Amino acid sequence: MFKVASEVFAEKGYRDTTVAEICRRAGSNVAAVDYHFGSKDDLYAAVWKNAFEETMAAYPPDGGLPGDPTAEERLHALVYSLLHRIMDNGRLGHAGQIVLREMPNPTNVIHHVRHDPIRPIRERTHQIIGTLFGPYANEQQLRFCELSVIHQCPAIGFRKGKGKLPPFSAGKQVTPELIDALAGHIKRFSLAGIKAVRRDIEAGLH
Repeated sequence: MFKVASEVFAEKGYRDTTVAEICRRAGSNVAAVDYHFGSKDDLYAAVWKNAFEETMAAYPPDGGLPGDPTAEERLHALVYSLLHRIMDNGRLGHAGQIVLREMPNPTNVIHHVRHDPIRPIRERTHQIIGTLFGPYANEQQLRFCELSVIHQCPAIGFRKGKGKLPPFSAGKQVTPELIDALAGHIKRFSLAGIKAVRRDIEAGLH
């Protein structure tokens, strides 16, 4: 039942999926969903949480960096893993599709479920940016820079049955080399921007 539900939610999204179709494909009945999960909303929340955990396991935010990495290395790993989750060419399967469907068209169903796993990633990003700024920036400046870094990552171009591709790569193959190059560019661009903002803050211009 859970596997079939993942397949259907990945194909159709939460809004267009019905419990009846899940049960038909699983060879079960609606009572099974009510008994094991309680409702369509609860089933979707469980499926999404599991999918999110799978994507994090495949591409962890810390990039699996050994030892005591610098803030610059941690920033690169964060961007690299995010890009891989967005531009994944099939490794994540249904898990990737389920997670990415929520990004451009979020539901209210999993607001509380989504908040808990995403919060540590936001805290990690905040800590990295704070380290790069040192003691000079206030909370608003840090948040603005976080947004500037994350929003450089491509917007989702979700095409049914054809994976997840950013707009600039439409019609092209997304390769590891492309993701590496983009991650490196975003890191360098972000570090230069943070350096410039920090210099202005120190000069009293912000």
